[in-house]
Amino acid sequence: MAFSKSANERSRRPGRFKIKHDSIAMQQADLLRRVRAREGTSRIELARGLNLAPSTVGIYVDHLVEDGYLFEGKATERESGRPPTILALNPHGGRFIGVDFEARNIMAVSVDFSQKPIKEFHGTIAKSDSVEEILRKIECAIQEVALDDSRPLLAIGVGVPGVIDPATGIAKKYKHIKGWENVPLVQRLGEKFKVPVFLENNIRTMALAELWFGQARGLSNFICLGIRSGVGAGIIVNGEILQGANNRAGEIGEWPCALTKTNGASRNNSFGRLEEIASFAAVVNSRRTEADQTRTHSDVPIKELVLAAEAGDREVLAVLDGAAQTFGLALNQLSCAFNPEIIILAGGLTAFGNIFLDRLNKQLAAFAPLAGAPVVVNSTLGTFNGALGAAALAVHEWKPLAK
Repeated sequence: MAFSKSANERSRRPGRFKIKHDSIAMQQADLLRRVRAREGTSRIELARGLNLAPSTVGIYVDHLVEDGYLFEGKATERESGRPPTILALNPHGGRFIGVDFEARNIMAVSVDFSQKPIKEFHGTIAKSDSVEEILRKIECAIQEVALDDSRPLLAIGVGVPGVIDPATGIAKKYKHIKGWENVPLVQRLGEKFKVPVFLENNIRTMALAELWFGQARGLSNFICLGIRSGVGAGIIVNGEILQGANNRAGEIGEWPCALTKTNGASRNNSFGRLEEIASFAAVVNSRRTEADQTRTHSDVPIKELVLAAEAGDREVLAVLDGAAQTFGLALNQLSCAFNPEIIILAGGLTAFGNIFLDRLNKQLAAFAPLAGAPVVVNSTLGTFNGALGAAALAVHEWKPLAK
């Protein structure tokens, strides 16, 4: 095996040795994923699941225990025979950081090796901020959640708005931030923090958070609808995130939608784009009066709108009716295409609770075919769901150094 070869022999075949090392690292990473997915698993169960010899799995486990990533747990009870020793993740094995940002907000979270959240940070982005200033704010957010912890930082995940190229680590375009084009995020953050950096669209990181921590645990097919400055859908099919040919899967903000009296119909135009009609920004901006046009959607307290809706404010409820109708039609189309088990609503509109959710489910049912429609539920992970998903992305993509 590669572990026992001499240094001279390894140096004569560096390419083959590297392939062997990469293969071992992938096997160890897969082993760790299985331990994460099923608490209380044993070496024998891992060997069966990985289709490897128990002795090979034993070597991998020994190295992971030695490096502080796993520890041996208590033996499980059994009626007969020697009880197996279970394996558990060592929370002190290291840390992962997830960052999620959009037009006006940056969220960051650190998690330990067992994926338990440690620290959170929320920062803001000004409309006047340059791309360089935003990058510095992202770096500061990472530093904030990295403070006061001696555990090694192992990897960083970033949920990026707009179109990305995960293969090159480049954020390609996001129209809600001026000048945000072809930003080499992986290179920038990798050089700054000296750890692997993984990129994903931020709506997809929300979906990953739901898959690993939230409403979709145990499910294989669902849609996470993220409603923020823009609108996007994180689509999970057979347990895998759908990215599409050019990483544009779920970019539904550009969908043409019919305008109604409640969402902005006019005599001159009967169609609009989904995110212009029903994004969180569109809903909040529709509340502003003519004398209040200097305020952006981020300046209008969401509590103000929620309280108005709870008090029965006809204007606010009419806006929510329009948004529910628009999303009901859009979600019906997504449902027909992907047949999800549930649809999870994430983002600012979850603050309205059942006031909006009931309206949305009613509209989805009205547009649904005879087979019916999936239920829409609110995310329970709060504003840090995208950051938590980005951290989990780093957890699952990271590979230990093989020995």
